[in-house]
Amino acid sequence: MKRFSLFVFIVLSLAGVQKSYAQARSSIGLNLMVNKPFADSYRFGTGFAVQGTIALGSNWAIAPEVGYDKVNRSKAVYNSPVNGPISLYGNVSSLDLFTFDLAARYYILPSLYAKLGPMLYAAGGNEDLAGLGIGGTAGLGYQLLLDKRNKLEFSLNTDLINVTRSVGNGATPIAGLKIGYVFNFKAE
Repeated sequence: MKRFSLFVFIVLSLAGVQKSYAQARSSIGLNLMVNKPFADSYRFGTGFAVQGTIALGSNWAIAPEVGYDKVNRSKAVYNSPVNGPISLYGNVSSLDLFTFDLAARYYILPSLYAKLGPMLYAAGGNEDLAGLGIGGTAGLGYQLLLDKRNKLEFSLNTDLINVTRSVGNGATPIAGLKIGYVFNFKAE
């Protein structure tokens, strides 16, 4: 009788198990972003991006993304008694940052992924080129299914660029929060 009870328990337990769908799906999406560089001379900015996801298997995908970020300069001003208002950060200007990244995604869970990859960027500021080159991108994201083809995507990420014409010349990480709409080409 004990074996029969164990058999019934196992059969009922397995009946509750559902087929797991592959996590990576080929898709296209639009993202809105808020960013903050880790440099005192810049404050919060915004941006947008168009992303694609190309599934390579159930856990891996390549996610090319083309984006634009407006990185706003700080308006910190010192009121000098002699010279009047003086910008604390000199001639630092806001940056127009254009990016193309080709990150690899690894799906830890069906809705949770980590991404890492190279990024090409061009940053313009003060009517001059402030940075151009190869940087990097990394992030952690969550996808919320709306139905079989539509998702909302939330991502915390950081991009690493080299800004040559600003206070604190050199590598500048930019933290960001992306919220996007994603359309899957195949139903979940």
